[in-house]
Amino acid sequence: MFRFDVYVPKDLRDALEAFKIYGEELVPIAGGTDLLVLYRQGMVRFKALLDLWSLRNELSYVKLEGGLVKIGALTTIDELSSSELLKDKRFAGLRDACKTFASPFIRSVATVGGNVGAAHPLSDITITLLTYDASVKVRSLEGERVVPLKSFFLDKRKTVKRPDELITEVFFSEPPNNASSAFIKLDRKVGHGMGYVAVGVYAELDGDVIKDVRIAFDSMGRAFPERALMTENALRGMELSERNVDKVVREVLPKEMGRISDYRASAEYRLHLSQVLLKRALLGVGRRVRGE
Repeated sequence: MFRFDVYVPKDLRDALEAFKIYGEELVPIAGGTDLLVLYRQGMVRFKALLDLWSLRNELSYVKLEGGLVKIGALTTIDELSSSELLKDKRFAGLRDACKTFASPFIRSVATVGGNVGAAHPLSDITITLLTYDASVKVRSLEGERVVPLKSFFLDKRKTVKRPDELITEVFFSEPPNNASSAFIKLDRKVGHGMGYVAVGVYAELDGDVIKDVRIAFDSMGRAFPERALMTENALRGMELSERNVDKVVREVLPKEMGRISDYRASAEYRLHLSQVLLKRALLGVGRRVRGE
């Protein structure tokens, strides 16, 4: 039988001190919706778990402070979804991502920090946060550092976070009133944990002109969520119309996106879905900004 210790810290400082005791053999766990699956599949082994649930008083919050939207790492998807902030049209994409996130039970325990730290292509909240140009706060006994989310991932399930660091917060600048967002995920059934394709879009409009836009997919070719930078650049300064969007999505997106084939779908089908969903998301954001 596989045996391991569970360390329950009394505060964040105590949690960080635990790494001095166990070193890299200590693995943090919050809701456990990802880690426990990996353990059952034999992909992860550990000698001790750091139970972060006891730190929720410190690290569970959604707030607007000093022009920044701050989300604590231990905020559950349900808590994010029910926050007053997400009632604002500027955060509609986060509302979309929460609504389609797995099952009701999973949403009640899965955390924002866990979704980011999982470094998985189909991390719905992460994809949406990329469109807000979010940053990640990580902390160790040496202090705190901030990493742009777009630079946080190295590979599938690999990040720049050191083994002795914990994710404490995700934050981004408050969007202007002429902005909104959208998130769309398509799979065989609603509420499925995976998806053939997931896309997030954030846009600011000046009348009908795209003043700024940020687009993120579950994958642009590497096994983690990424921005579609070429497509963004092609759309900026352009009138948001079905004709213009269709042209950019057809001509530009395929130049920077490299999809894979697997047992679930072919690369060609995934690229086609990416184009279709991006077009829907962009036009949907336009309607949201205009209050339609």
